[in-house]
Amino acid sequence: MDLRQLRYFVKVVECGNVTRASEALHIAQPAISQQMRNLERDLGMQLLERSVQGVAPTAAGQTLYRHAIELLRQADSTRELLRQDAELPQGRVSVAMPSSTARMVAIPLARTIRDRYPGIALELLEAPSAELGSLIGSGRVDLAVVVDAVETRGVASQKLLAEALYLIAWPEFQMPREPVSIAELARMPLILPSAPNTIRSRVEWALREAGLPCEILFEASSTALLFAAVMAKLGVTILPWTAAHVELDEHKLKLAKVDHRLFSRDLSLCWHDTALLSNAVQKVKATILELFDSMGKRPEWAAAD
Repeated sequence: MDLRQLRYFVKVVECGNVTRASEALHIAQPAISQQMRNLERDLGMQLLERSVQGVAPTAAGQTLYRHAIELLRQADSTRELLRQDAELPQGRVSVAMPSSTARMVAIPLARTIRDRYPGIALELLEAPSAELGSLIGSGRVDLAVVVDAVETRGVASQKLLAEALYLIAWPEFQMPREPVSIAELARMPLILPSAPNTIRSRVEWALREAGLPCEILFEASSTALLFAAVMAKLGVTILPWTAAHVELDEHKLKLAKVDHRLFSRDLSLCWHDTALLSNAVQKVKATILELFDSMGKRPEWAAAD
């Protein structure tokens, strides 16, 4: 039983005659008659009483007619909703990203979604880089910009860019010639994000790999506190350019690259691949990819290939 058979059946009952139904539907009479026989065979019961005067529904046919009317109405309504959703997607979409990325992307994303898709209610979440993958895995968010994404069952990902990590210091700090070596970094007063944090892990791994001590003088759980400590000349920190671009201009902070492969991290867009994405989620996903395609070309943001 399919919608086409139900439409034919409803028209036959309403017309009381297969010939008139074929004329109304612009379908050959033999084709309609065959579909009625197929429907009766599939359901295992007679639906129409046939006579020289025409056709009339049996008791079972009357029951099917009532339900078919409702099913066809729902199908038409669903088709219209899908058409409207394709043109004006509706629904809530939640997106998580690191606080550093949010400083660069969140407002342009919110503005673009508002202007293009007013029916989408966008929810933006800032989360520590170490927690972003679990937000997707647990179903808390629809999309997430994940740092150093690992292959996970049920989660799909697309790389956005390789993000450079910089040494950031106060204006009067005597910065070595760029790029700064890992040995020079080990001698500096380090202020790093509180664990667990992917940047802190990279710094610790790089120093341990080089056989150098990792002495952290101060740690903070937020980017704002890290910058406050740097501006108070307590020490230097490591952050991506996106986290620092405002402060670099306002406070004339110094920025330098570090000569080590671990001072770069991948940003990937992740989503569930175990279910179909709604049209609203697909639109937000496409917008995020578009924003990274344009913004990610900035040389300060992307790490050198």
